[in-house]
Amino acid sequence: MFEIAAFNLREGLSQAINEYRNHFCLLYISSGRGNLVSGNQRLRAEEDKSYFLSDAGILTSSSSVLLSVYLLSWPKEGDMLSDLLSGPLADQAPAKMVPLWEGLKKSDKENSISAKCRFQSLLWEMLSILTDAAEIDRMEEAEELIRNSLSRPLTVAELASKANMSTVTFSRAFRKRTGMTPKEFLNAERMKAAKKLLLQKRGITGKEVAMQIGLQDEFYFSRLFKSKEEIPPSVFMKRVNERIAVVSQLFLQDHLISLGIQPVAAPSYPTVYPASSGVPSYLQKELEGTKLLNAEKPFQPDDILLTHPDRIIKTPLHQFQLQSVLLSKQEQVHHMPLKQDWRQYLYEIATMVGCESRAECIDKDIYCLECKVRDELCPLTKKGKWAVIWIRPEGIRLYGKGNHALLDLLFQGLGFQPHPDLHAEGYRNVSLKEIAELNPDKLLILWSHERDVWRTAHTPDWNKIRAVQTGDVYYPESHEWDPWGPIGRKRILEAFPSSILKAKLKA
Repeated sequence: MFEIAAFNLREGLSQAINEYRNHFCLLYISSGRGNLVSGNQRLRAEEDKSYFLSDAGILTSSSSVLLSVYLLSWPKEGDMLSDLLSGPLADQAPAKMVPLWEGLKKSDKENSISAKCRFQSLLWEMLSILTDAAEIDRMEEAEELIRNSLSRPLTVAELASKANMSTVTFSRAFRKRTGMTPKEFLNAERMKAAKKLLLQKRGITGKEVAMQIGLQDEFYFSRLFKSKEEIPPSVFMKRVNERIAVVSQLFLQDHLISLGIQPVAAPSYPTVYPASSGVPSYLQKELEGTKLLNAEKPFQPDDILLTHPDRIIKTPLHQFQLQSVLLSKQEQVHHMPLKQDWRQYLYEIATMVGCESRAECIDKDIYCLECKVRDELCPLTKKGKWAVIWIRPEGIRLYGKGNHALLDLLFQGLGFQPHPDLHAEGYRNVSLKEIAELNPDKLLILWSHERDVWRTAHTPDWNKIRAVQTGDVYYPESHEWDPWGPIGRKRILEAFPSSILKAKLKA
């Protein structure tokens, strides 16, 4: 009934798991790190962690340390374990888990009744460890208790008592799960709550904020805020002297933050960025306290108006759909047409908020960084013609030579040479056969999930592409690449030279 395996992956290599989707699988990472994609989930594969899969998956190593994996699979028909494993699984150290996995491997190779009994005994011991409520459910409960009792925080002893653990054991388990002590976690949650109050409650005083987050001393609150956020609350509040809401499907909050202004409301994409509150991780900290609007659905006027904005920046929505958003506030709405260059957004927003000189400095800094990166990449870009593709579940997008922020950055800013037969702008949906007929010297894969790249790389037409034959296929981690704002653009440029040179697709 059970199949057990162990395998290692070097950096950049991938392994398909449960390709035919007819099994359940339990994975354990005993060393290294990487990415695991299964269904709609994109997870970090890290040492100590276990993962339960009911769908096909792709595991890719992303570190120089060998990614070592144990895998247990069993047929879906007659299954008795999936209900136990479908919830959160506890992190467990290799010193505790590897002997169990090795014992399972050894017992699985023997056919005696005693070996089968040992296998079952080891299996249930491992399952009991992985589903230990003391290290999963109780830690989640402790986090919620801390968040929900900021004004009257519980002591570590009280939290440990509620978890039926000693204070030492509780503190160790809590730190293992969150990376922080309970006190550090409490103060981090206090600062998140404080920023939300400062941004969303017009006219609130520092003393009122301190009281609502459980601090009786306003001056202590100010010192704590400055130590955690590097600026005092009074300076933080200057970021919202004018309360601006962004009603757009573009991350225009990137431009505002770079100009020193935090919006009171801004768009988010919860299914695209589930691990960072619906925004790229590099914006998550900067947007603490901002009301995040779900841009995957029509915006709700009440969500925007409850933030009491002084001004609203609004762009045309996708498919030019009309929305009766803020009809009563039209005099406060700044309608901004869609633009072809990121700088146009920056300068229009800067003019609106009176930060033109700061925008010029940002533009100059980005231009200098582009020139520096262009020089670093010259050995890679001076030879060969490139094509850029996005491999999606429903097909492949082939991008043209321009009229797209990232293509303009690559082909104009950084010196990549586009294949002469590429179309002028935008993208086209193409087959792998059409890419093989284009036959680029070098191929850059962006924004694509590992499972889709793996599927495509195991089809006959893939090996007909010249770039594949010469080993010039590049697949950098680009999930968060968004060059439409200065912060996202700078992040790409700073990481680009090292990431592209390490990103040759090896499997």
